[in-house]
Amino acid sequence: MTFEQIVRGTPVWVWILLVFLLSRGVKALNGGTAPLGKLAIVPVVFAVWGIVHLATEPAAGWQAACAWVFGVAVGLLAGAFIARKSRFTVDRSQKTVTLPGSAVSLILILVTFASKFWLGVELATSAPVPADSGYVVLDALVSGIVAGIFAGRFLIYWMRFRVQPGLPVNENL
Repeated sequence: MTFEQIVRGTPVWVWILLVFLLSRGVKALNGGTAPLGKLAIVPVVFAVWGIVHLATEPAAGWQAACAWVFGVAVGLLAGAFIARKSRFTVDRSQKTVTLPGSAVSLILILVTFASKFWLGVELATSAPVPADSGYVVLDALVSGIVAGIFAGRFLIYWMRFRVQPGLPVNENL
């Protein structure tokens, strides 16, 4: 299969999703202030994308589902670690989070899209794939890890909104 055939055979929604995700990643390079709810968009997109893929991929079975759940758990830990190391602030009255500029989101988006695209091409061009083949399980694992990283980062931002008397806002974890 040629590169042109792969590009032409890719559903339009995939390219729309890529443009949306890239716009979010590029925006994160500059940092800024956003409502907490808006920061939930990317974690939700990646979680839904992973779950829908598990539910609709005929070759995805219990091993792929377990790989996804394991990936989410690992990703949550990694995302929480990344968020705790970043210098962000929250404004409880405005319900906003101010994040420094970072390439983390853009890198995660690019790596995830490239790996899922490659695995999707492999699955689409391979002979019938048996349930829970290596490709399907790897795809689920990658999907879970990235969904978990974005969710873990969001969880830390959300946790900073908790009020604990006597502690500065950025130490409320």
